[in-house]
Amino acid sequence: MATVAPSGEISEGKTLAYDQVVKQFGALESKLDGLMSLIKEVNVKLEQQDSLRKRQALLSQRIALRRASNRKVEEEEEAKKKEEEDAKRKKLEELKSRLSEVKTKVEEGKKVREASAAPAGKGAVGAVKEENADPYAELFGQSPEMPKEFQEILGASRKFHFVSPL
Repeated sequence: MATVAPSGEISEGKTLAYDQVVKQFGALESKLDGLMSLIKEVNVKLEQQDSLRKRQALLSQRIALRRASNRKVEEEEEAKKKEEEDAKRKKLEELKSRLSEVKTKVEEGKKVREASAAPAGKGAVGAVKEENADPYAELFGQSPEMPKEFQEILGASRKFHFVSPL
């Protein structure tokens, strides 16, 4: 009977007993079972590592999304603050320009008042008016000279004044 050597060559003349073949198959089966159990353990560990990697990947994605959303919120808040500051700055600039316009108008009005009051010489602050002889003449729109009729009446009333004999 011919048998096959482990190297793959056919060897003739050797015979194996049934018991030896069964023992060899048993040994091979036990080695195969050991290898299969090792392969199963490796597969389980690989699956666990894969699931851990997937969990870690999901967690890192969630963290990245949270950070991105937090950045967006912060950027939006900063943008709002900048817009508010710009609006305040523009309003302040507008108020400053309006204030300077009002100041120039007030100064121009003051200069116009001074210019209109100064050449005439009358009514200017600090100017001294000449006093009229009759303070009531100006009230009645009369000139400082008294009309003749009033002079005659005043002269007649002086005649009737009582002169004391002393």
